[in-house]
Parts: sequence; C-alpha cells; structure tokens
Amino acid sequence: MIKNKSGFTHELFFNVFELVLALVVALALFQFINNVVKSTEFEKNYLARDLSLMVNTVYSSPGDVSYTYGENLGGNSFSIKLEPNSVIVREKDSEVPIFYNFAENNNILFSYNGFQTDKDKISLMFNKLNGQIIVETSPSVFTPAGGLSGGAGRTG
Repeated sequence: MIKNKSGFTHELFFNVFELVLALVVALALFQFINNVVKSTEFEKNYLARDLSLMVNTVYSSPGDVSYTYGENLGGNSFSIKLEPNSVIVREKDSEVPIFYNFAENNNILFSYNGFQTDKDKISLMFNKLNGQIIVETSPSVFTPAGGLSGGAGRTG
C-alpha cells in the first residue's frame, strides 16, 4: 500500500509538471503570435516589392503611361523613398528600412523622391512621358466607403 501511494504521488507530480510545461508553451506561442500581429514587417516588405514591380512595369511599358497606384495600408504610416535601383520603405519612427531593388533603364530619366503616407492609404501617380518617369502623390483613389474610384490609364 505504501508503494502505491508514493507511486501515485510521483505520477501526480509528473502530470502537474506536464500541465505547467504545456501552459508555458501555450503562453509563449500566444506571445509570439501577438508580436507578429503587431509587427509591420510584412506590410513594409509587401509595399517595397509591389512598388518595385510597379517601377519595373512602367519602365518596360512601350509608349507613354499614366497609372494611379492606390493601396490601403490598414492604419500604418510609412515613409517611402525612391532611390537609384531601389525602393526603401520604413515605418515613421523606425530606424530599420526594408528595401527592394528594381531594374533601371539608363535611357529613361527617373525622378527620385520620397513620400510620407498617412495612416489609411497611399496614392501615387506613375507617369511616363517623353522618356521620363515622374512619380508623385495623387488625389486619393479611395472613396470614403473604401472602394476604388480611380484606376489605371494608358495612353500612347
């Protein structure tokens, strides 16, 4: 009888230890998921890649092009800078930038500049006219309800 009681206590100790260990792992997992949800790394990476792809598209398009780029940012504010061969995106108060390269054509002039987004949306106008590409902020392409009211246009 005494062996059963001490064995039962020993088994109970391991069961409680397993439960505590499972609780610690679950709390660590929830903390990790919470940090990922609050992080803006995915949005910055997406924005840098998407804008780089847009610059490549405008470079490679024949003739003159005018395109309004609009993206809903979901409440984040970013700083976007177009530099030779790269798009750099950083959060307003962050030191760590995310950048993505694009292929530059030396035969076409490109105006490099930076933009500050607000917390809801970004709206840029890509214009390729007479061998020069100019990117500038444009009036919002989003309606108050959140739908698109503008779009792409191609001339030439």
